[in-house]
Amino acid sequence: MTSQQVGLLFLQLVVSISVLAFVGVMWLQGQESKLKYRFFCVRDRLLYLAATEVLPQNSMVFKVFYKAMNTYITELDAFTIVSFMQASIAVKSSLEKENQERLVDGLRRSDPQVQAVVNEFIHIVMHALRYNSPMLNLILAFARHCTRLYSFLRKLRKFDAPVYDTYRYYETIHGRMGLA
Repeated sequence: MTSQQVGLLFLQLVVSISVLAFVGVMWLQGQESKLKYRFFCVRDRLLYLAATEVLPQNSMVFKVFYKAMNTYITELDAFTIVSFMQASIAVKSSLEKENQERLVDGLRRSDPQVQAVVNEFIHIVMHALRYNSPMLNLILAFARHCTRLYSFLRKLRKFDAPVYDTYRYYETIHGRMGLA
């Protein structure tokens, strides 16, 4: 290869990497926008339930989840597993035990449509956590592979072991006879 061909290959490599990086960044921005719009959709459904008086606007369920949805929408780009844990600890300490029980009880007694909206909100939060936390994705992938390996090993262990069965039979006989 001549030096001109090497230079052209290097230029092609640089351009290809640049284009792939640009496409990757655009894809990530699209994923972030998709998550934001999913949050907007769930928040709008919650507002619709409040407007149709399925969920009272002065209820604790509405206040807590509406505030949480707005917070997640504004802080989506900085939302990681660490910030999720810090926010959970802060919310847990700010809501006393009595208020937590009232919130859970209010959610249990609420309309199934409200429960569906809250459930969808929690799923979107988990999706956002996976989007913003590459380490969490690695941990989940490792756990998934360990689970597959465990189930494979359990299938292998299900072979007949006549020696062990014979041993258990004689051990049982000796135990009944008082020889053990």
